[in-house]
Amino acid sequence: MQKRLFVLSLVILSLFFAFSAASADTTPTVLLDGQQLTFDVPPTIENSRTLVPLRVIFESLGAAVSWDETTRTVTASKDSTEIRLVIGGQAFKNGIPVEIDVPAKIISDRTMVPLRFVSESLGCYVHWDGDTKTITIASAGRTIKVHFIDVGQADAIYIQLPNHNDILIDGGNRNDGGTVVGYLHNQGVDDIELLVATHPHEDHIGGLPAVSDSFVVENIIDSGKTAATATFNNYNIKADSEGCVRATGSNQAFSFGDADFQVISSLQNLWDDVNDYSVVTRLDCGDVEFLFTGDAETAKEIALIGDISAEILKVGHHGSSSSTSTGFLTKVKPETAVISVGADNSYGHPAASTLERLQSEGIQIYRTDINGTVVISTDGKTYSVATEKGGGAPVTSVAPVAAPAAEDGQGMFVGSVESDKFHYPDCRYAKQINEANRIWFKDRADALAHEYRPCGVCKP
Repeated sequence: MQKRLFVLSLVILSLFFAFSAASADTTPTVLLDGQQLTFDVPPTIENSRTLVPLRVIFESLGAAVSWDETTRTVTASKDSTEIRLVIGGQAFKNGIPVEIDVPAKIISDRTMVPLRFVSESLGCYVHWDGDTKTITIASAGRTIKVHFIDVGQADAIYIQLPNHNDILIDGGNRNDGGTVVGYLHNQGVDDIELLVATHPHEDHIGGLPAVSDSFVVENIIDSGKTAATATFNNYNIKADSEGCVRATGSNQAFSFGDADFQVISSLQNLWDDVNDYSVVTRLDCGDVEFLFTGDAETAKEIALIGDISAEILKVGHHGSSSSTSTGFLTKVKPETAVISVGADNSYGHPAASTLERLQSEGIQIYRTDINGTVVISTDGKTYSVATEKGGGAPVTSVAPVAAPAAEDGQGMFVGSVESDKFHYPDCRYAKQINEANRIWFKDRADALAHEYRPCGVCKP
């Protein structure tokens, strides 16, 4: 008999611990600005909504909270926002009824409130990771992330602002469209408040049609420069069909809470090089600024007007020797530089001279070909750098990517970034292409994949 009781006790204990472990596995973790919140009663999930103890969440978010026993109503206020939650009933924000899936309720003598509604009503950003059962809350005006997405020899920059405000600068090559769209989806992007297409080269706008197909875009700013290429035509058609506000970059300014985003003007608007039509922009987060330069060359750098100082610089034209001049660096005074560049590219990017200029100024260098995607986070006062590869460490070597000599052959065919034709290298039209504008293709299939057409003279 005693043996049976002992066995029964073991079974009961096993079930208890199994249930406790299962409960622990399903209890979500809540992070506020990177710090885990602790609760005397654990968060619970009902109807796919997380409920948390009211006092901990409101006080952690800096809100004053009160309880009315007569009406069984919770009231919380912060700055100009007031939230009222009736137990088992309606929710109100500044006196206006708000529909919520799960009302506030009392569990284990604690008043539990819907976390997402409370946090977003107070201006915070909330993200749910179903794989890790982690809820991340970013305080309004505090957490801004700039993602330099690794798209090889191309540019794609995603700026993640509080309250679901999103900016995308360029979208990589056409084949990068899926990569960019997938990355944005993984970050919880719902729509894009501002899309910047810096200039009409394929490695900057090629992936943007895929973005337009996947997200609603509210505003588009581009260079206003056209190109006789299928890539540009595709971008142009998609941009026009978006039905949003579209404008040529010219000193526009946008405010997103505590962050300001501005198009930097220049002394001239007509350029010999298409790269110099690049829309240059600056993100001001308070004490931390970012400068985004597209493929701007030295001529454009010299002509920029106004304050271009920034702690973080997106190096122009993938680190080419014709960008990031010494005078420009003197004006910007960056602490950190990010180069978006493809591994083993045929252009020799980034150039040794550019890397040496950056290093001589004591600037920390990050490269997407070495570091992978680079994410810089800031609260407006300080910033931190995280990388896909390399543990967040900057690149210390200045060794450039080796560029094959022209006489040894950079590819079977050559084209220009300013046209959609490809040629044999000895074609008379190929010889007229400015060296800085040349693009090489390893074979005919490579040229066709980049939407180039064969020259009618040399017939490659």
